[in-house]
This record gives sequence, C-alpha cells and structure tokens, in this order.
Amino acid sequence: MLRVNRGPWTTEEITLLCELVEKGASPVRASVVLKRPKLAVQNKARKLRRPFADSRKLRAARLKREASELKVATPPAN
Repeated sequence: MLRVNRGPWTTEEITLLCELVEKGASPVRASVVLKRPKLAVQNKARKLRRPFADSRKLRAARLKREASELKVATPPAN
C-alpha cells in the first residue's frame, strides 16, 4: 500500500477540518475533502479537541430524522 505524507497542516486545512466536524461530517468524508488519510484527519481533530461524533450516534440520529420525514411525506390512509 502506498503511503502518502502530505506534510504539515495549513491554517486553511485546520479551519476546514473544524467546520466539517461542526457540521457533522464523517472522518471518511473529511479525509476525502482534505485529501489526507482518515486516521490523520481523526488524530488532528482529536489534537484540536474537536473529535468527530460517534458514528453510531450519527447514524441513529439520521435514521430517526429520515423516519420522521417519511411520516410527514406519506399521506394518511383512509
């Protein structure tokens, strides 16, 4: 497996990482946006004291939101 070392984090990358964490992006999505390995993104967020939310909690919240949207979208049966 090829190992890519991108070097030090820029101020813009750190700002973007913090924004992605606040918006609830996953570590995988943030790694794609920042073009860095997933573990590097997770470790940097943890060092900045802004860790990513637990993926299980995010998934549960997303499923709950989708279920409520589905209830609103479907008309009641008569």
